[in-house]
Amino acid sequence: MLTQDQAIEMAKKEFTKHGYLVSDYEVAIETNPADEKQWIVWFDKKGPFQIPGGKHAILVDKITGQPVFMPGE
Repeated sequence: MLTQDQAIEMAKKEFTKHGYLVSDYEVAIETNPADEKQWIVWFDKKGPFQIPGGKHAILVDKITGQPVFMPGE
């Protein structure tokens, strides 16, 4: 089973594959309330104000490590 730190690293790699810079975002992690077999790694755009569509998520399977990118709207 992946630890939180391992899931964050997997999510960061997937995030950069989609053309984003991790350094521009605050990163947080939690268990997916809809599926406890997944981590949700949140990427929230840094800045004084929330930007519409500036929050992205990557689901990471706790067993396989398979990431799924979910862009903000």
